[in-house]
Amino acid sequence: MSIISNAENLETQQPSEDNSSEKQPRKLSNLLVRFFTGMVLLPVILLLIFLGGWFLTIALGILMLFGILEFYFMEKRRGAQNNALLGVISAIMVLLSFHLREPLLWQGAVVATIVITFIIEFGRVRDFKESVQRIATTIGGIFYIAFPMAFLVAIRAGDSGLHWFFAYIYCTWGTDTFAYLIGNMFGKTKLAPVLSPKKTVEGAVGGIIAGSLLPLGVLYQGGIPITIVAFFLFMLASFAGTAGDLFESRVKRFFGIKDSHIPGFNIFPGHGGALDRIDSTLFVAPIIYLYLAWTGYIIPLI
Repeated sequence: MSIISNAENLETQQPSEDNSSEKQPRKLSNLLVRFFTGMVLLPVILLLIFLGGWFLTIALGILMLFGILEFYFMEKRRGAQNNALLGVISAIMVLLSFHLREPLLWQGAVVATIVITFIIEFGRVRDFKESVQRIATTIGGIFYIAFPMAFLVAIRAGDSGLHWFFAYIYCTWGTDTFAYLIGNMFGKTKLAPVLSPKKTVEGAVGGIIAGSLLPLGVLYQGGIPITIVAFFLFMLASFAGTAGDLFESRVKRFFGIKDSHIPGFNIFPGHGGALDRIDSTLFVAPIIYLYLAWTGYIIPLI
């Protein structure tokens, strides 16, 4: 699911076999809310991407904070949370580190968080296995959410950053959208019925093909050489985006919730939580970042 679009979750809005007048208006109303939310957010998102710099970093930071707070709330429901405050502070330091291009910021923040969480947890009288789990899930939120969002900051700030950022968007958006469309038209074989009953193998293949090809047009427009390596890069990223979607479904199932959200607050009316919007991004961004660091488009900070 990309920042701009999340086609997979549209599947949840399809009419069910129960066409009662009591349920149908609510579904139509929710679709309208989703539509208008998208129409309001789309021009704002495009403007922030074009502006780049602090404008985009702050926007990504807000999205990151909601995502990591939703993740920690899931942990809290299962009693697996250690220290959300430390995790949030560390996440902010990671994002700032990549914006300012100061690797010592994220390195110091991560090390300090690991040490402090160990001290806090083992200072309590707890089961060892439970303590390790609580430490791992707290620190895991930083690596799962903060670093991928920081990679997007680095991608936009690098050489040809605008075109590479839109290539990332076309990869994630193309994968999600075409997986939904192809799955609806031709899907028969369930991809992962336990984790995501609506996904099909046919839809996933269509999405990966689209996610591999669409970004090449963006690179061509930016005068960036289109190579077979670039094609396989986006194929891998598209595959990773699909895996990221399924991984978040597995995380939610592990923590026993249906949708990621902060109770009483919805950052995207009609669309669910922030983590549901960026789950594909969390797997796509690292792949594109590592490729750009390898090819010299950006200076690596890891």
